[in-house]
Amino acid sequence: MRPADVAFAYACDVTQLPPRLAERFLQLEVDDETRAFADAAGRRRHGRAMAFLHGALGTLLSDFDVNALLGTYPLFLLSAEQWTRLLGPQRQPRLLDVGAGCGDVTARLATLAEQVVTSETSRMMARRLERRGYDCRRVDLAEAHLDERFDLVTCLNVIDRSNRPQSLLRNLASALTNDGRLVVATPLPYRPFVYAGGVTRDPDERLPLEQESWEHAVAELVARVIEPLGLEVVALTRAPYLSGGDPGREIYVLDDAVLVCRARATEASDA
Repeated sequence: MRPADVAFAYACDVTQLPPRLAERFLQLEVDDETRAFADAAGRRRHGRAMAFLHGALGTLLSDFDVNALLGTYPLFLLSAEQWTRLLGPQRQPRLLDVGAGCGDVTARLATLAEQVVTSETSRMMARRLERRGYDCRRVDLAEAHLDERFDLVTCLNVIDRSNRPQSLLRNLASALTNDGRLVVATPLPYRPFVYAGGVTRDPDERLPLEQESWEHAVAELVARVIEPLGLEVVALTRAPYLSGGDPGREIYVLDDAVLVCRARATEASDA
């Protein structure tokens, strides 16, 4: 089976969603840019020698640092056209992409903003971002506030690998402009862990998420994490989070929820 023939999940059973989420669900579909990435990832997956080196370095360093050093496992979430459908065509003055990694996903978002700022806790990934021309803040935004505001903040496949995801989301919500939007993407069901060098452990803060089905898990995420922050979901979609392959698999796929959030109208008007 070629990677482009893999069935990617974009649909959901909207009858299993709360009405307020069902009416905001946008179903996307695989497009040419997604197929091109999947095909290229399958053709260019690294071989056994690189896999051995990756494993050896992984006894000392996190997967993030190893991937930054070796340039392995390219990533893809939404195409530029899919981002436009989800967020609208209007360019935003300032975008902050949190935990931007090597910048693969950032590059497809960049056309929607006049200024792009990234953040990274991995020094090696931060160097890759800077080499690609991105302004990178080397700070853990779960621990520190930025003294600036952004019109669009994206936190894509970060909260399931963050040591303090609740604190991170709280700080990101406070970094929005009055009309700003926070985009959160995460694979569901929720399976968190964090890297401590070459080993993994449970996060200090675990989000209160237990549901297994995609529909119930996303409803739980909204009710128990997003809404208590004073945010509402204005758009929601389901999409495969793709990673380049290796000798074990042509392409890796996670089942993501992508939520576009903003401050609830009552709170925004009180600000």
